[in-house]
Amino acid sequence: MSIFAAIILFLVSAISAVACPLATYTFTLATFGLTHVLTELHYVNHRFHQRLGNSLRLRISQLLLLVICFRILQVFGLIPTWLSISLELSCVVGLVSLVIPILAKKDWRLGVLGTILCVILAVGIFWSATLTLLLFAILHNITPVGFIAEKLRGWQRNRALFACAVVFFLVPLVILSGIPYKFLSSMGLVTLEASLFPVGGLEFHLGAFVPKQLHNQVIAIHAFSAAVFLQSMHYAVVIGVLPKWDNANQCRTSNRFLTYYEKKHFRWFVTFLSALLFVGFTISFINTRAVYGIVAAVHAWVEIPILLLALAIPEESKVNG
Repeated sequence: MSIFAAIILFLVSAISAVACPLATYTFTLATFGLTHVLTELHYVNHRFHQRLGNSLRLRISQLLLLVICFRILQVFGLIPTWLSISLELSCVVGLVSLVIPILAKKDWRLGVLGTILCVILAVGIFWSATLTLLLFAILHNITPVGFIAEKLRGWQRNRALFACAVVFFLVPLVILSGIPYKFLSSMGLVTLEASLFPVGGLEFHLGAFVPKQLHNQVIAIHAFSAAVFLQSMHYAVVIGVLPKWDNANQCRTSNRFLTYYEKKHFRWFVTFLSALLFVGFTISFINTRAVYGIVAAVHAWVEIPILLLALAIPEESKVNG
């Protein structure tokens, strides 16, 4: 992606997130949601697979399977939502706990970091599991910063992290302030209820990013817009940047002929499933979003222990076991 194209995408995403947040949220989720999930999982597998021992991979997989089961039970109404969320977050505590010994062995401060994260999650489960899940869903959108920091070195990393500070932190804060909303609204460019799909009003979707206690506050719209912008930038980095790094890694470590066909088949696989899910979103956005959430949960939660391990395990290293 060229710098010019990246700037245009950045500006369009920021303006559309403020001017038509519902349309931007529903369209980007329906169009790029599954594509970004599968692309991110593909990158994580190729980038970090060799660093994990067989035993750790197995235990992580088992906890992720439990997450899938809890999500499925929730979707079909077999267990209440509050119980499903609590059980899911308990699995996330387990995922972090798995890597604490590795972190502590590398550096006791990393072990403390992992322990603090476990405590925060545990307290969140008992305090408000729903709010804790919501906060982590928002924070997940900044995980590309972790991948960028892990991949790049030297001046390239410094330059990229400066750009990330602007895109993933400064701009969302500006949107949250309400200043862009007031500016665009003064020109009659804000249409909060506009959407390309029959998804209902904005009030039915605020809960994706905004706590229920704030839904009647003015800041709710600004918070939703900021989160929508973050999600758009998350998609942009995952779909536009990570595949290039992934392909470079494969070319260095495997037969290029096999790599070409693997890449081609993966693209067709992603395109087919994404198109199928897009149709589902046009038919029933709410129900399809619930199904999408099953896969999205896997890719979101697996990245927490992966990024923690990246702090302790350099590239080309491997966990014993």
